[in-house]
Amino acid sequence: MLIVLFSLTSNNIKAQLKTPSSVGTYEKGTITLNKGKEIEGYIYMDMLNPQEFQKRVNLIDEKTYKDFLKGKKIKKDIEVYKANDLESFKLENGQKFKKAKYVNIFATRKQDMLPKNLLLEVVTEGKITVYKKHHHTQGIVSSYLPDRTEVSDAEYAEWQENNFEILYQKEGEGAKNMSVINIKALVGDNEAVLANYDKDYYGFQTLFTKGPVFESSFQLDALEAFTKLVEDYNN
Repeated sequence: MLIVLFSLTSNNIKAQLKTPSSVGTYEKGTITLNKGKEIEGYIYMDMLNPQEFQKRVNLIDEKTYKDFLKGKKIKKDIEVYKANDLESFKLENGQKFKKAKYVNIFATRKQDMLPKNLLLEVVTEGKITVYKKHHHTQGIVSSYLPDRTEVSDAEYAEWQENNFEILYQKEGEGAKNMSVINIKALVGDNEAVLANYDKDYYGFQTLFTKGPVFESSFQLDALEAFTKLVEDYNN
């Protein structure tokens, strides 16, 4: 089967307030502005609230970072760059985040259905780029998210690392959600990759026939299988 179309059910939602995070920290990295200018500094990363670094970058310089380590208040020294102002940012550990338009396919309110620029983690890039989009954790959220009152911050962050939406973007096209994928349209111009897909060489058919773990969310096994397929195509 060349077209994988997952049935999308109505979203189960709940309200969740922002809570203090013990896992958030500043990591050394570089941001790239829309016109290509690069600025080095320290970027705030918090897997308890990943929507924050997906929407904007909070950046501090070396001096402010030293103050942060000493426990000083640094709020007034934080430079904030919205996703619309950036091309990408990269951390010293190798993680890269690029701007892409995201559409919430489970949105029920008109204002939530509009495409929005987010800074999404790049898994692999080339003729096809694959992104991870982490779940937002404040306000109206999916009921499948862990209850923050029942798990530790570290456990919650680990869950975020292992449950995410997958987006893919072919050159010249917009980013699309993995929950609705047309394999032939994506890689049909590469006979070898398409043949490997048909033989389930990547484990892709097996995992994706099951569909998302919940809503449009997948886990690392699905990401790894899809990435293998895409990297074969890109090469």
